[in-house]
Amino acid sequence: MWRLGRSLPEGDVSARVEVGRVALAQSLVARERSLGLLPGQPFLLRPDGEPDVDVLAFFASSSFKLLSDQTRLSYAKDLRLFFSFLESQSKPWRTSTQADLLDFEHWRRRDPANPHRVSGAKFSRELAACKKFFDWQRRRGTLNVALAGVHAGSRHEPDGPSLRPRDTRTTRVKWLTPRAFQQWRDVGLAGHRLDGSSDPSWRGRNDGRNLAFADLLWSSGLRLREAGTLLLCELPEHDANARYLRATLGDAVAKGRGRDFWMSSDARRGLEAYAVSTRAAAVSRARREGRYEDVRDPLLVVGRDRSRLQVRDTAVGQVRTVTLGQLDARDRARLFIEGANGPEPATLFLGESGLPIRYESWEAVFTEASRRCARLSVPVSCYPHMLRHSFALRMLITLLHAFDRRMGLTPEERRDYRMLFGDPWTLVQTLLGHANPQTTRDIYLEPVSGLQVDLFLNAEQFGDSDTDFTDFVQRHLAATGLVNTGGEDR
Repeated sequence: MWRLGRSLPEGDVSARVEVGRVALAQSLVARERSLGLLPGQPFLLRPDGEPDVDVLAFFASSSFKLLSDQTRLSYAKDLRLFFSFLESQSKPWRTSTQADLLDFEHWRRRDPANPHRVSGAKFSRELAACKKFFDWQRRRGTLNVALAGVHAGSRHEPDGPSLRPRDTRTTRVKWLTPRAFQQWRDVGLAGHRLDGSSDPSWRGRNDGRNLAFADLLWSSGLRLREAGTLLLCELPEHDANARYLRATLGDAVAKGRGRDFWMSSDARRGLEAYAVSTRAAAVSRARREGRYEDVRDPLLVVGRDRSRLQVRDTAVGQVRTVTLGQLDARDRARLFIEGANGPEPATLFLGESGLPIRYESWEAVFTEASRRCARLSVPVSCYPHMLRHSFALRMLITLLHAFDRRMGLTPEERRDYRMLFGDPWTLVQTLLGHANPQTTRDIYLEPVSGLQVDLFLNAEQFGDSDTDFTDFVQRHLAATGLVNTGGEDR
């Protein structure tokens, strides 16, 4: 089986390896950088542990580096699986053909001998990884032209049969109603019971931080990396007259496209409460224990002009200018600001150590919260991206209601209003930061398929009652089987 590796991080490796292996580690770092691999970047090795220069060239290419961190890791795993499948067939990837990819698709999705068959949605992502790799190798002149017909079924690629599955619809529950989220939040993160009472056995130490993070995702629809790498200086200013506050994400953490986002005023107040309590305590503890003095190569902010920062880069011993949009997750973890009592991390969310949390670590927090709900027979589980799906669904339903019911407009007035402000679907696309509106419709808003027709055909039964509208939508969502509506009412 092909092996998945990660390149070594920057900085002094002596503290990270065993005594006597420092020279070897330093040699590996130099070799990885000479190949163009970024620090911490995934790559593949052959089953015997030896490198394949053409495969490594792909991982060092700008085409691969422009992907987000999570996508790079996912694609590396997908390619490892396909290469290992070819290896089991004694087939080198350089001489593989479309027939091999068809065999792979059969094995992954329909072969009774495979106990771990996958859905069409999962295979579509694996296919996208293979397409990106083989297209790049073909342009480079590495591949046999027999692979020219391998494609993912885009309308721009008419040659050859498409391998893109038609049944990409998933049955996994990805949406929560407000009641279900409140139950998961209160029981899983805050240590309550389903009836709302406190659980005396609860030993949570980071309740304020975890609740603030979950509320941020729920009210903003941010991706995990976007929310998990937010800096203190990126939080929007308070506005007593606004229900939602506008802020900006940088290119390096927003899937390559900087964009505006909105968070609720309530979520903003929760973040402020966390910053002055749990976070402040973690910073004070870290200072007492000298943790910040041990941070390698910090970037200390010494000046700011809007989105431009002047930072003292201790790794090179000089002050340089960077923009917030250029700072990726690794840079943000190194960024420090001068606080009231000395330097502290610029990142909003910190661990008990007072150091920035790796944004991937939030997955474990959500998993443990869902396990607690399961132990207490609360039928709600949640992972971070589910809150982005739920945000999209909630916003669309709110907009549909506002456009078609609460505004009391005539059909002509509604048309004019939509021409001015946009269709509800387009507004949700803007809130999520999607480049392709079809992604918003097909993936994030699947449960409301047909809802607009139902609302139109049954509009007379609502009258002016918000309750009737809400009940009708709740019944529609429950019937899809895709939305978790929570357990018993409290």
